[in-house]
Amino acid sequence: METKKLAVIGFGGRGGIYGEYALKYPEQFKLVAIAETNPERAKRVEGEGVDVYTDYRELLDKGYDLDLVAISTQDAQHKEHAIYALERGYDLLLEKPIAPTLEDCMAVYECAKKNNRKVFVCHVLRYSKFYSTIKDIIDSGRLGDIVNIHALEGVGFYHIAHSFVRGPWRNKAESSPMILAKCCHDMDIIRYLMGEKCVSVNSYGERNFFRESNAPKGATQYCSDCPHKDSCTWNAQKLYTDPESKWAAGYFVHDGDNSNENILRKLAKTQYDKCVFLNDNDVVDHQSTLMLFENGKTAVHTMTGFSKRIYRDIKIFGTKAELYGHMEDNYIEIRPFDGEVEAINVDISQAVIGGHNGSDFFMMSQLYKTLNGEEGKGVTYLDISMESHLMAFGAEESRLEEGKTVKIKL
Repeated sequence: METKKLAVIGFGGRGGIYGEYALKYPEQFKLVAIAETNPERAKRVEGEGVDVYTDYRELLDKGYDLDLVAISTQDAQHKEHAIYALERGYDLLLEKPIAPTLEDCMAVYECAKKNNRKVFVCHVLRYSKFYSTIKDIIDSGRLGDIVNIHALEGVGFYHIAHSFVRGPWRNKAESSPMILAKCCHDMDIIRYLMGEKCVSVNSYGERNFFRESNAPKGATQYCSDCPHKDSCTWNAQKLYTDPESKWAAGYFVHDGDNSNENILRKLAKTQYDKCVFLNDNDVVDHQSTLMLFENGKTAVHTMTGFSKRIYRDIKIFGTKAELYGHMEDNYIEIRPFDGEVEAINVDISQAVIGGHNGSDFFMMSQLYKTLNGEEGKGVTYLDISMESHLMAFGAEESRLEEGKTVKIKL
């Protein structure tokens, strides 16, 4: 198979993974160029023979012969960057969500059709060994006909505080609704496993906890000078230096020094130091969505910020057996009605780059096959990805209108 030429626009946490994959597996991908406005991030490709730009337009106008352009900038920039690249004839690996609004998603979709370009959306979970194993089990018929699916996403108490109360996705107008920003992965997975179109959704959810009325008496705007900082679960100094959640400090520490002393110095009086109860966040902290599919099957998805760990689990109910799975434990049980329970421990040891339990690694390897004309397992194009986004937008519309039924049509 041929080596494929790749450029990355936005070399942060997500784009850096795709670039790292290319550098580690140069027989699969050649990283030709990146566009990144942060010089510290751009330093990651020093000495690698990669062209570096600060303006994505300059990169795309250069006329490189590229097989794929990865766009991994902030959500609100996706439409602009994607359309600019599509109109210059490039196929895309587009970070999810496609865009923060339905109108912007449709603009990207129509532009891709008009220019006859391929767009692969980074719904990375469908490439994980965990979900691909579940898909194989469903397709084998061992569960019988699927009747319904229950899926839960525990965002993690520190993750919701970082990303959705203090961070880039805290405000719907500046980013996108939680159900899209965090859960379009899950909408895609449910659609993937169900194997048919969703026809309607109902949804409920609120921002119940992270609001001013729940702030302790005497709380201040910044954790660093709050009288409750030693006893507060949500204290920023505690969360950004805890080994479990220290990764999040990468959003404001760009000099490579991850010592606690440097983290605390960089953190003070920033957006990430703000009290979780005295902020400008407006996205939900929990939401449940009911989905109806073409043949009368149903699915329920629950997102909650109030879990100790970051995890996803799933229950699938068929006419011959039920299945339980826990993604972060890479554990699956098949529970046949007329037989013994079978436990499956999923091996992800092959995945040495990226996160999401190996999903990033396996996505890149399957895309490489697809770009070489082979069938990449789990690979889909923009039309299928649009369905999951329509499910998310429909869920948000339903939530805002007290659970009304919203029809899903592309």
